[in-house]
Amino acid sequence: MNERIRKLSEQAHHSTRDALIHLERVHNRTYDLNESAVIYNEKFAQLIVRECLRELQYTVLDTQELRRGRSTDYQVGWEDGMFDAGEMIKQHFGVAE
Repeated sequence: MNERIRKLSEQAHHSTRDALIHLERVHNRTYDLNESAVIYNEKFAQLIVRECLRELQYTVLDTQELRRGRSTDYQVGWEDGMFDAGEMIKQHFGVAE
């Protein structure tokens, strides 16, 4: 497993633990392994999608920095397309940044 994926998995694990502590306190009951797996899987998926969106955003920002005002219609269209792709990914997976 790639190091970044391992770190995202650890982050999802910690977030799941915190969520379970909160839910157990609020609902005054314990959550079983299946319920905690659902919370972990959702958090892990969200983190992966957010990481991909962040990389997409950095790609656009790096391209903008490289051209520094020398934009062409192609470059502007490419950047708009990348932005639209990010928005479609957010909507498709229901992930808010």
